[in-house]
Amino acid sequence: MRDIVRQTSSYTPPTAAGTGRDAQSPPKAQNLQSAKDAASSQTAPSPNAHGAGAGREPSDEVSLSPEAMRALREEERGDAVSPQEDPTDAGGRPSAENPWGSGKDMEEVLQAMRERQALEDLDHYADVYDNPGGGDPDGIISTGDLDDIARGDYDREAAIRRLVDLGVPEARVDRTLERMGRSAQYMLDNEEFRNQIDVANDFGGDPDGDIARSDLSRAVFQRELQLSRQGALLPGQAAANRDSYDTVDTSNAERSAQAIQSQERQILEAVNSGQPISFTNANGQTEELTVRQMGNTGGATVYEITGADGHTLRIESELGGSENRVALARIADYYTQVPPELRDTVSSFELHRKPDETAAATYFSSNDHVEFYDGLEHLNEEVFNHEYAHGIGFDRDGLGEGVLDQIGQFFTGRDGEGTPGGWDDAVEADGRSISSYGDTARKEDFAESWAAYMEARENGPEALKRFEEAFPARYAILDGLYEEAMG
Repeated sequence: MRDIVRQTSSYTPPTAAGTGRDAQSPPKAQNLQSAKDAASSQTAPSPNAHGAGAGREPSDEVSLSPEAMRALREEERGDAVSPQEDPTDAGGRPSAENPWGSGKDMEEVLQAMRERQALEDLDHYADVYDNPGGGDPDGIISTGDLDDIARGDYDREAAIRRLVDLGVPEARVDRTLERMGRSAQYMLDNEEFRNQIDVANDFGGDPDGDIARSDLSRAVFQRELQLSRQGALLPGQAAANRDSYDTVDTSNAERSAQAIQSQERQILEAVNSGQPISFTNANGQTEELTVRQMGNTGGATVYEITGADGHTLRIESELGGSENRVALARIADYYTQVPPELRDTVSSFELHRKPDETAAATYFSSNDHVEFYDGLEHLNEEVFNHEYAHGIGFDRDGLGEGVLDQIGQFFTGRDGEGTPGGWDDAVEADGRSISSYGDTARKEDFAESWAAYMEARENGPEALKRFEEAFPARYAILDGLYEEAMG
């Protein structure tokens, strides 16, 4: 069964400059050691229009001094000053003429910068590095793929299309491809750095010659944790709800930058440590969560979130590492607001890069599975609660969920599928529509009503009272389900 939420293509996610929050800049490196730290740990925001730092492409620059950036550009042109020619004092220490010290110190800075840039490019443009000669990406970047990009031996038109799909402006495509070639060559020339990344896809943590999305995500999470601890990691964009209910204001679901930053830090700590963490959701509720990245998962990145109740939600993602940080923080926020006794009605999520022409998300009742499309675009609280409601509805409808049961329901047209008992009567008694999409089917009415109810609860007692007054019969069932599940 395919339960579809309508796609809201008219919504354009705000960029950091237009959300009402201050767009923060990473701190400038004021000395050699801070330059090394910034170069080795900084990760640029994702260029994907639906990801963290949307609308921004990885640049050729990090926030270092003009001297360091000039040295990097000169090196790329082949005219960098050699260490022997560095105008250092006799002791090789930083001087007024050369604030960077010896040539060895400068090389360490440049090395860290090149590593940072290579990791950014592989993470953000994995779809381009992956099978660049043609064919669909398989989630694995081989040394052969890197060699093709480095030599320029790839399907350039296909690469351009993929970059544009990822949000790179056409005017910057050529520059991006050139930089990707340099990053690919750096990876080929530096086996030690390549092997540092190539670990997540193996049970033993050994390199296998193929860099998977899971490898990249693990490496990105490690570097982003460094930035987060330094207070230098920009938070992901706030998710924007559809705001499709006349009786419930859902605009408050846009979290503050500070709240998002805190939640993302908690996720980074959990994944990197493998230990339980105390996660605080938007309602101020704190719960012990374990968030793990799973190994040996082929080309996909797979995470598991386990709550204090013991239920585990599996998340398989096609997205990049920075986007996964944002996605996991959102999912953990929404998931911890679902009553524990209802959480097992959904078992897994899947996050797809590409949009679906007909849906923002899809629930499959055969295996209690939800798929989200178009990156982070539709991963918001409304759609999350709508899809989770399908799991609740099919769990509480009293009808079988096997294949034969579903075939029989299809031919008999039995009412109540995907809704708790008494829902048809409640809709008739209320005598009004919850939303235009809810009018398409009873199970969609239930899903929309549950999502609106959850938003009303989040908005406080007055909002919940207005919802009860507007939909008294639906409210009685929804509130009963919620309170019973909360014990």
